[in-house]
Amino acid sequence: MAKRSPQMVDRHFDPQEWIQGLNLAAEHFNGHAPIVAMSLRNELRGPRQNVNDWYNYMSQAALAIHKSNPNVLVVISGLNYDTELQFLRNKPLNIDLGKKMVYETHLYSWSVGLKDVWIKQPLNRVCANSISTLNERAGFLITGENAVPLIMTEFGFDETGSSVADDRFLTCLQTYLVGNDLDWGLWAFQGGYYVNVDKVPVNETFGVLDDTWLKLRYPNFTNKFQLLQRKNQDPTSKLPNAYILYHPLSGNCAQVNNNNELEIGSCANQNKWTYNGSQILFNNTSKCLTSAGEGFPVSVSDNCQSKNSSWQTASLSKLHLATVDQDGKQLCLQDSNSFNSSVVASKCICINDDSLCLDDPQSQWFQLVATNV
Repeated sequence: MAKRSPQMVDRHFDPQEWIQGLNLAAEHFNGHAPIVAMSLRNELRGPRQNVNDWYNYMSQAALAIHKSNPNVLVVISGLNYDTELQFLRNKPLNIDLGKKMVYETHLYSWSVGLKDVWIKQPLNRVCANSISTLNERAGFLITGENAVPLIMTEFGFDETGSSVADDRFLTCLQTYLVGNDLDWGLWAFQGGYYVNVDKVPVNETFGVLDDTWLKLRYPNFTNKFQLLQRKNQDPTSKLPNAYILYHPLSGNCAQVNNNNELEIGSCANQNKWTYNGSQILFNNTSKCLTSAGEGFPVSVSDNCQSKNSSWQTASLSKLHLATVDQDGKQLCLQDSNSFNSSVVASKCICINDDSLCLDDPQSQWFQLVATNV
């Protein structure tokens, strides 16, 4: 991994020495199959960071690695703690790495503003704004005719469960990672440190493992990350696109039980769906998702022309799936949090952008995730 440092050039840092070090590492690991990528430099920041130095030295370093080891991916980070690559919109990094160039970005709950906005502002608005900012700063790289690979190489959250802001941030980010089938890396694995900032020992609250290094610190970790760890889009697949109905708060997926009712369960056994802009159709059948009214389980039925079988995304986050009842009242899918994990139709939570509506809508967040595997 590249050295963490505040800026590209200062009296304590010689860029040419840095490039020489990257070159030596690339040569040393040439031919070692487990080494698939090299990152140039981690989280540039500070008042002296600037775009001109970035283009100059990142180009030199990337070309040096590629010349010494053309087999590895060259992973290039941005500015401001690796959250900003938007300058590439107007001026791409025009160097030839033989299709080995990958960009990386980082994100935390505080990366795009004060951390407490996740609690003090409507969650649909905060999530939508965060995703919009992420796309503006880095996500645009994976779209359009000149799309290039992007990896979310670092994000994390307080795995003790003591931070509501981090928990909400994580659920929002999951929808972005899954929706774009983006590769990612999580900070951090370790349960703690022998020594850190002159303290012994130090607990790592963002660590996957607890302070014993034997158990998961976050009890729901396995469920929460299950869909993020699988490939949902395969460019070599010949299968048509379908959708997984994903519930990011739990990390689980929707499936149809023996009573034709929708429930939440493991994504290993998820059902697939098609969506025509109105009906959510049970894949390879003529049955569709239908609401029987507020508080009742949502089921699949043959009654696909009724208005309570028509579903639209709602709210700024676009993470609510909403229909209407016979009286025209808007209802949203919601995890009932019951013993059988059934999904019911419920009054929609904060789907209008109301600054006074601070109720937590995450139980109603459902996402149609495209898949061809």
